[in-house]
Amino acid sequence: MLQNIRDNIQGVAAKIIIGLMIVPFALYGIDFLFSGSSDAPVAVVNGEKVSEAELNQALALQKRQLLSMMGDNIDPGLLDDAVLRKPALDSLVRQKVMLQAADDAGVAVPDAVLNANIVQMTQFHENGRFSQERFRQVLAAQGFTPSLFRQLMRSDLLIEHLNRGVVGSAFLTDFQREQAIRLGDQKRSFHYLTLDSSGFAEQAEVSDADIEAYYQNNAARFKTTESVRVAYLELTIADFFKPVADEDLRAAYAAEVQAAKARTERHAAHILVELGGDRDREEARSRIEEAKAKIEQGADFAELAKVYSDDFGSAEQGGDLGYSAGNTFPEAFENALASLEVGETSDVVETDAGFHLVKLLDLRAPDVASFEDRREAIERELQERAAKPRLIAEVEALRDLVFNSDGLKGPAETLGLELKQSDWLRPNEGSGVLANPKVRAAAFNAELREQGYNSEVIEVSPTQFVVVNPIEYKAPELKPLATVRDHIVKQLKIEKGRAIAKSAAEEIAEALKAGESAEDIAKAREGVEWQVAVRAWRQDPAVAEPIRSAAFSLQRPEEGASRITTTSHAGNTVVIQLTNVYDGDKSLIGDKRRKELLASAERIQASQGFNAYFGELMQSAKIKYN
Repeated sequence: MLQNIRDNIQGVAAKIIIGLMIVPFALYGIDFLFSGSSDAPVAVVNGEKVSEAELNQALALQKRQLLSMMGDNIDPGLLDDAVLRKPALDSLVRQKVMLQAADDAGVAVPDAVLNANIVQMTQFHENGRFSQERFRQVLAAQGFTPSLFRQLMRSDLLIEHLNRGVVGSAFLTDFQREQAIRLGDQKRSFHYLTLDSSGFAEQAEVSDADIEAYYQNNAARFKTTESVRVAYLELTIADFFKPVADEDLRAAYAAEVQAAKARTERHAAHILVELGGDRDREEARSRIEEAKAKIEQGADFAELAKVYSDDFGSAEQGGDLGYSAGNTFPEAFENALASLEVGETSDVVETDAGFHLVKLLDLRAPDVASFEDRREAIERELQERAAKPRLIAEVEALRDLVFNSDGLKGPAETLGLELKQSDWLRPNEGSGVLANPKVRAAAFNAELREQGYNSEVIEVSPTQFVVVNPIEYKAPELKPLATVRDHIVKQLKIEKGRAIAKSAAEEIAEALKAGESAEDIAKAREGVEWQVAVRAWRQDPAVAEPIRSAAFSLQRPEEGASRITTTSHAGNTVVIQLTNVYDGDKSLIGDKRRKELLASAERIQASQGFNAYFGELMQSAKIKYN
């Protein structure tokens, strides 16, 4: 949670919303949090208890998050309660401290702000907009009620508002503003000499003994790739296709047209009055009837939705819910919607969400292509439908035959299949069906190869099946030295060249310290290039970043002296001589640049200020772990 808070210094509510389904749920648990408990607490923060139930819920949700992120590849040790318990409890304690601070500061989150944040959460959207039904479904899947979720959301926003208050109070002193400009707009002049490693590599001498030693010490790098040839049988659904009569094609097309009519989408709006909370059933019914009466008297539905509807996601849009194909809303809602003409409003409809008034805004029927445009696709669909049972039966027969068969010749003859053979395959090569990872894995399976077994029938796709039998194998072999000698010589020259360049760089650094000029040194040495940077700034694109970074990391040189360092760039060795440092001057920089530097410094100051504030809260808090 602390990391989220620090991130929010720059990101405000967006990052809280993204993490909301993970952090607050883990930190607060289920309704138990708000109903109290007599269980012995696992911690007490300024007199407020952290219950075992809260901690167990946090652990369970942390595990769910880890599994979601890592799937089956997760290390089981990461899910051990002994590993997760301490971090989870620490997060709960930090959250308690921040909420208490927000309460003491009088921080509040109005309902309008809370609703606006919930509506923005994409996990509650359907077709690009907030859906009240999806909102309920997602929460139910997580084991939370809407009212509890709103309380959790409010807690997270309270912390964000407290965060903003602390960050907003940050300011720079005159000295800090001057320092921000002095250092932020600082420029440096320096010489840098680049020692070309490739040039030094050409100077390197490589002996036969060097080559032989490298060859022996790196034998694994010079082995051939294993390869295999396989025999295989292939079954596809197309093997069982038969022609389709014209009347059958036309009948299928007619069914498509009829189904398209049934998929007509209806544009719905509603006014929802929820049950529960402080409102009983009679009061809810009275409120929806009041809205209905006003509609019958000619009042505007959209305006009434803004006043009467408890669906905050659609109320401000006049109750607009978007389009439904008949399966978006609860059954009673959809039935009422289907019975309306465009512009009509239904009687009161009751669902689990409460009482609705439903209005049909528009109808949208799908386009249906012509028979000739659809003919080929329909024929393929009918052929696949008819062929699928035959394919399945043939696959089962193939499974039985290859299980005990010596090779694939017998099964091929029995089922009338073509026995195919591959060319030499390598582990990461192959085309067609042989490119499938499961097929390649079977082809290189050591047990199949050594025992002469057939593979299982492999499902490449629901309409394609393959069985393979490795028939010939070439194991990795050490390549002759003669075939890899040139590669070894090249590699050795590179390594020796870098060593020579490093040694030369040390000599150049000493020469610079002794007072020789960078230009004279470069002219006197082969393979050394001299360049100068004059008043380069911290993000100057004219100088490569590694060189620029090294130059700005050097201490300021004394007057008449210089600072020297070495770094590497693009495989070469670089010697840097810092000669002058020019501090930024507020009287010489433009207004835009000054604002950029001060804004950056203010962000740093705000981050440091919040960290100090939070640290003080934690230090002064009375925290007891049980």
